Amino acid sequence: MFSPSNLFKSDPAVEDVEPDPDDKDVDRRDAPASLQEMLRARLPRVIVTPAILAVIVAIFVVMVVVSGEVVFSSKTLVRWGAQFGLGVADGQWWRLLSAMWLHAHPLHLALNAIFLWRFGDYVERLLGPVVFLIVYVLAGVVASAVSLQFHGLSVGASGAIFGLVGVLLTVAMTSRGRGGLGEMVAELRPNLISIVVANLFLGFLMQGVDNAAHIGGLAGGLVLGWLVGRHSLDATPSPRLTVIPIVMTAAIAAAAVLSVGARQDLRAEAARVGMQIDRAEAAFRVARADIAAGKRTRADVADEAETTVLALIHDGQGRADDMLRAAMAQVSAVGADRDGLIEDSKVPPGVRARKLETHRWAVCLARYDDAWRRRVAGLRAGDAAGVADGDARAAATIREVSKILAGS
Repeated sequence: MFSPSNLFKSDPAVEDVEPDPDDKDVDRRDAPASLQEMLRARLPRVIVTPAILAVIVAIFVVMVVVSGEVVFSSKTLVRWGAQFGLGVADGQWWRLLSAMWLHAHPLHLALNAIFLWRFGDYVERLLGPVVFLIVYVLAGVVASAVSLQFHGLSVGASGAIFGLVGVLLTVAMTSRGRGGLGEMVAELRPNLISIVVANLFLGFLMQGVDNAAHIGGLAGGLVLGWLVGRHSLDATPSPRLTVIPIVMTAAIAAAAVLSVGARQDLRAEAARVGMQIDRAEAAFRVARADIAAGKRTRADVADEAETTVLALIHDGQGRADDMLRAAMAQVSAVGADRDGLIEDSKVPPGVRARKLETHRWAVCLARYDDAWRRRVAGLRAGDAAGVADGDARAAATIREVSKILAGS
């Protein structure tokens, strides 16, 4: 729950990942020599994995030098390309791609760098450098698209790393009975499953971990593993196999951008009006102190509230009515039958949710308007109980605004 004093503060959700492939069946050093020989025969030297590591480290260093920060603020992360809901809704779709190259602090970078190196070594040797890079980026975009639905601000490579785990897990699940390399890779399956379960469980327990990105990246990796990775046991997959995954990822990203745009329009408006509410409440506290000190009369404060606060509420109500009409029109466009009646089964969940959220916002503003009318009436009548009733209703409205901004 947000308090009225920090309604509009937000901290970045950090995609920390702690998968440890160093269990005895996964660690490259402990794996059977024949597996290492087979993988190295496929690709004697990994190229893309160290290149990605170099890029994310270089970006982090440049950010430190330019910003003067080591633990980056939300403002700095947004400036450098964090996944930011309001920005994406405003057409900055590229944030779905750029966020996977940023990290919030040194530990975040170190953990992701370590595990990218370890998992990337396996997957790049299986897929080859070109397909590996495409798969890594696609998994990261899917992770960002899912995270976008749950977090206003997020950075990190761990969604893409979970995608690599998903690819490796799919290969391990489908490789039994496919020869020596297949049998070797299949032995990784129990440890990969335990790594995924343990890290997702920890992600739900630990504050600030973007498990939505982890789950999105893992799901994307599993699908990419099925479409591309499972062919890697026979030969290095052709880049042509990534055409369908690229199209699918583009569709997922487009749907995510459209979805968040519909929601963020409302949240941006709630944030705008919410800041005005915050200032109005602060001004009212000062005005009441002036009344108590004999500097102003109740009638003067009531007149000022009527011409300023009620006016801004009415402006917000007009905007809310416009948004509600647009939401209702969208419901009618997709859910109306031949007689013009709405069939709920035809209305997509996202469209229905937008209508409900917009209606909730309109009701919220109506309640805040009522709260201020009670305050004004109480001031004019010298009715302390009426003012107190308005105070209670205003506080309840502010709590509701905080829920809308939090997406709850």
